[in-house]
Amino acid sequence: MTEHLQVDSIATDAGDARPALALSADENADLCAGCTKCCSYITVEIDKPRTPREYDQWLWAIMHRNVSLFVERPERWFVCFEAPCENLNDAGRCGIYGRHPVLCREYDPRECERRLPLADIRAWFRDAPAFEAWIQRERPRHWEALVAFRNHEPAAPPVADAHADRRDARSTGLLSIEEPTAAER
Repeated sequence: MTEHLQVDSIATDAGDARPALALSADENADLCAGCTKCCSYITVEIDKPRTPREYDQWLWAIMHRNVSLFVERPERWFVCFEAPCENLNDAGRCGIYGRHPVLCREYDPRECERRLPLADIRAWFRDAPAFEAWIQRERPRHWEALVAFRNHEPAAPPVADAHADRRDARSTGLLSIEEPTAAER
């Protein structure tokens, strides 16, 4: 345990200006011991929403399991997918270390979120109600535009008539996948 703390304190020393790629495999392993946080999600930077439709699309996205949005300072928007890496082994180690992707190799565990606070996070939206409340509070004009946009959209998608004649469906260009009739065989 003492050895781990020594390596950890050396590697996290503010005077250690080495790039992440200069850290040895042992230093990386010691810095990451007991943690797989960075291997449990991916984030992608997105354009900040500006129109009601864009807000509505991101509301749709975070209605899906394990998808969230967050905003950093200065205003940078990200979509986050909680999705553990398929290459983590049972010990929480990289099963392809040495062949791991460049994003993993360039990641600096000295600056990971378990060591440094995520001070640049302005807001994190894990569900639609939280995002809507934020828009209403922080972007009232955008909220008004979103409400107006929703009021002009249909309340629900059109419902297909399940009893429509198949010939009518063909004449509208819609295809039906079902067993052929005796006459069609």
